[in-house]
Amino acid sequence: MEKSMESHSLRLMVYRMVVVLTLFLATLGIQAFLGGVSYLRPFYYLIAFVLLLNLLHALLYALLKTLRGHATLIYLQLLGDILSVTLLAFFTGGITSIFTFLYEILIVIGGVVLIRRGAFIVASLDAIFFGLLCVFLSYGWANPLHFGIEFPYEPPSLNSTLHVLAVHYVGFFLVALLMGTISRKVKSADDALGAAEKNLSTTRMFTDQLVESLAWGVIRTDREGVVTHSNPAGMRLLGVAVLHGWTLNGKLKELGYEGLPLLKTGNPAEEEVEIRLPGKRLLALNIAPLKSREDPKGYLVLVRDQTEMARLREELALKDRLAATGAMAIDIAHEIRNPLGSISGAAQMLSRNAPEGSREHSLLTIIQEESQRLSKILNNILGYAQRNPLHRTACDCTALVEEVLVLFSKDAACRKGIELSSRIPEKPIMLSIDADRVRHALWNLLTNAAKAVSGKGKILISLTEESERVILAVEDDGMGMAPSEVRNFFQPFKRGFAKGTGLGLSMVYQTMELHGGRIEIKSKMGKGTVCELIFPGEADNG
Repeated sequence: MEKSMESHSLRLMVYRMVVVLTLFLATLGIQAFLGGVSYLRPFYYLIAFVLLLNLLHALLYALLKTLRGHATLIYLQLLGDILSVTLLAFFTGGITSIFTFLYEILIVIGGVVLIRRGAFIVASLDAIFFGLLCVFLSYGWANPLHFGIEFPYEPPSLNSTLHVLAVHYVGFFLVALLMGTISRKVKSADDALGAAEKNLSTTRMFTDQLVESLAWGVIRTDREGVVTHSNPAGMRLLGVAVLHGWTLNGKLKELGYEGLPLLKTGNPAEEEVEIRLPGKRLLALNIAPLKSREDPKGYLVLVRDQTEMARLREELALKDRLAATGAMAIDIAHEIRNPLGSISGAAQMLSRNAPEGSREHSLLTIIQEESQRLSKILNNILGYAQRNPLHRTACDCTALVEEVLVLFSKDAACRKGIELSSRIPEKPIMLSIDADRVRHALWNLLTNAAKAVSGKGKILISLTEESERVILAVEDDGMGMAPSEVRNFFQPFKRGFAKGTGLGLSMVYQTMELHGGRIEIKSKMGKGTVCELIFPGEADNG
């Protein structure tokens, strides 16, 4: 915690210097371009004041080492920033200054650095100093014109002062409340992420320890069969005393094996062999090529003694770890989704106050769009991982397909140039299915078909009933796929299009598997693709 506060203190001083130097250079540029210094005099006052404060903060940081890790130094810096903003507002129009929005910026900084409490303390300090500014100006106790300032200024009336105070006070504490909520959510997400990273590190360490303590021998070789790594069990089973540098075939010959060499250069096949060695030892070796793309870069050899039962125990332990990892991933997804909703809502609220076309409005729009995309990805991951049971009901497939077609024809994915047509029978086709799952599966296929069609193209949806099955097909005349792409079509996270998650088609496959059906893909490069959802014919066709 102290290290974090110390880091925040340094960053605030550095960022403040960057802002001041930028303002100074901009002021010099404006002066050189337009001439005169009357309107720029407030900015020179501000620059000098902020530089003096920053120097004071640096001295406190250097001299009072015990203060570095505390929030006190940050509060002092923010107090100086509030004084600077108040000074700037005083010289640039008083309570009507265009720079009073900087008070809210300081509240945001307080909320980010000092969480909820910091946001409300900064908002309270803003209210005090802005209130003092309003009182001094309203009663004529201070006048920026006395300092040779030529910014337009008129002493405010009491009514206008009260109105401006009310508006700013409400704004201050609304921003503080918003930042308090966001910072709390972000802290929760950071805590969850930290816990996840710790668990991941523990899991990696445990995996390394597990490999080292396995009763199986785990050996990695290069293409020529020279061992590059061996765990202790492999060394013990084969009777070697060094981790690497020896050849597996040579060592087996030393042990009395007289068969063919096990590792043959360029052999891409996986194989399992049993080797009988003198002394009635029986070793089982699983040999698999380690590939980079399609070229083998070496071999992985698992060595086990058939008299031991360690393999079965390790398989059970592996399943338990995978289950625990899957549960942890679901928890992390849930933890991310909650603050994500808050971020999206906050960005939407802030974008209403940002002018159209401004940089702030564009950035807030990007935050909203990316939050929605991330939320969709999280929902897909949760839906795929949880494998919720089906909720079967008697459903008219004809009506379901027509409903999806109407909705999809009006969706942005069905862009201009796509000709959407259907071949659906007039009579109802009844099936006991989970209508929502099937509707979502059909929508995924239509979306992929629309992406595959470049420019103008056609998409045909057909529904046919045969003696023992019902076939729902989506056909397009788009780019098509190579055979290798068809084989990997339903693997999770195998993305075929930009901005896709690779889960949509995996969920289609899962839906058909849960329904006891299957999905068939027919595709040719440049000719298009046909996706068929085949349901078992258990329907009542009434």
